[in-house]
Amino acid sequence: MLTLYDSTTSVCAIKIRLALHEKLIPFQSHNIDLRSGDQFDPDYLKLNPNAVVPTLVDDGCVIIESSVILNYVDDIHPTPSLVPVDVYDRSQMRLWMKRIDEVVHPATGNLTHATAYRQGFLKLSKEAQVARLDRIPDENRRSRFAQVYEHGLQAPAAIGAVKSINTLIADMEKALTKSEYLAGPKYSLADCAVTPYANRLFDLGLLKLWASQAPHVLRWYDAIRERPNFTPAITAYLTDADRFLFETVDTETPNRVREIIDGG
Repeated sequence: MLTLYDSTTSVCAIKIRLALHEKLIPFQSHNIDLRSGDQFDPDYLKLNPNAVVPTLVDDGCVIIESSVILNYVDDIHPTPSLVPVDVYDRSQMRLWMKRIDEVVHPATGNLTHATAYRQGFLKLSKEAQVARLDRIPDENRRSRFAQVYEHGLQAPAAIGAVKSINTLIADMEKALTKSEYLAGPKYSLADCAVTPYANRLFDLGLLKLWASQAPHVLRWYDAIRERPNFTPAITAYLTDADRFLFETVDTETPNRVREIIDGG
């Protein structure tokens, strides 16, 4: 059986769970508590030296990086395929996945840490804050998080994140005016890849900000939430602590994000 090292709210882990549940592939979930620092445990670092999730283990073979894992899952269980038959649609699927990895994931991380995670970080002692940041192996990621922890939504990294996400939503709207799903008429790896990020905006109380500008995106998200793979891959994993974290986001956050979108 496949073993997935994941975490309850990890957007990258959610991608994989969506695909696994869509294909009805049995797997064992091994939770890595990111907020407690389980990703830095020496035994886990042997599996994934980047200290991130997800990590997939298949009969002793270790696969890391969420987009690579998505393709691996589709390769080993090709039915039902989550790769479009049409070659153009397939190219668009790959572009969405590339964009998520290169732009949207870091932007969403910046936004999440500037809002939902910032309060918890600021409650730590200065020594604990330094220790938490020092454990992040990627220097760029460490620098971005330090910036948003200090300045919140006023940090340049957070402002840039909102602008990147705003562009993403606009481009999703264009695609979804032409087809039911992001890469053509059928659900694909593109939808698996993008869903966790749209859902994160929903959890932060921000997705509604695009209700008038992107009605097709909200239609797509509503349909995605009704798919059989959504609850077991996302909702069922949430703990009370996860729900509390998102419920306690500053009520002024949507207004501030709106100001950034509008250029304020």
